[in-house]
Amino acid sequence: MSVPSDLLGFFEFLKPLDRSNVSAINIAISENWVFNSTIPQGYGLGSSGALSAAAYEAFFIKAPLDSFQLKLLLAEIESFFHGKSSGLDPLTSFYSKALFSSATGIEIITQLELDNNLFLLDSKKERNGKPLIKHFKERSASDKLFQSAIEELNGYNTTIIEKCIAGGKDIFEDFRNISSLQYHNFKPMIPREIEQLWKAGIESGDFYLKLSGAGGGGFFLGYSPNGTLPNHAEFFTIK
Repeated sequence: MSVPSDLLGFFEFLKPLDRSNVSAINIAISENWVFNSTIPQGYGLGSSGALSAAAYEAFFIKAPLDSFQLKLLLAEIESFFHGKSSGLDPLTSFYSKALFSSATGIEIITQLELDNNLFLLDSKKERNGKPLIKHFKERSASDKLFQSAIEELNGYNTTIIEKCIAGGKDIFEDFRNISSLQYHNFKPMIPREIEQLWKAGIESGDFYLKLSGAGGGGFFLGYSPNGTLPNHAEFFTIK
């Protein structure tokens, strides 16, 4: 067995980064290390974040870092996969806890209760996030209507996050608004295979879908107020 080419490229990318242990990386290459994970690739569930967190643990010299400093380093590590990273996905994997990031800092959420009506929809399609992220950045920089949609979306997202942290479950209206806004403004991120399903959920009120990660494939997060699930979907719980 040899190191997969994409993982080998990642190992080489890590070598010049600050605090990297080049000797440890070379050993991993010579011993043909692989990353064994249950998170599917290209599904918007943070597979690159988990790998980046594992790489930091294995290949970087540890020093006292607060959450913000660690986020910056993990963002640099994960940039290999996306071109640019917030660092929040790998930081979440590193702590194995939910995080709340705001202008005042990063808070680790030790207790989180989510609505039982949330589910995951499997689009049965892998995706490459890079072109979708590039498209998002380009539109964000030049399209004023798109900028307005993002601001509106951020408001709904913030409200849902605050309600979840507070233990509340009254997220139905906010989730419905997110689903409709993304359907009308984020079409390139919605695979054609589920576009009609997405629309049918909005029109019937049986369920609502939203993007997970960059979209384009993989899993999509859903909410069903009455327990009606589309095909390839299942409820999940956070323990």
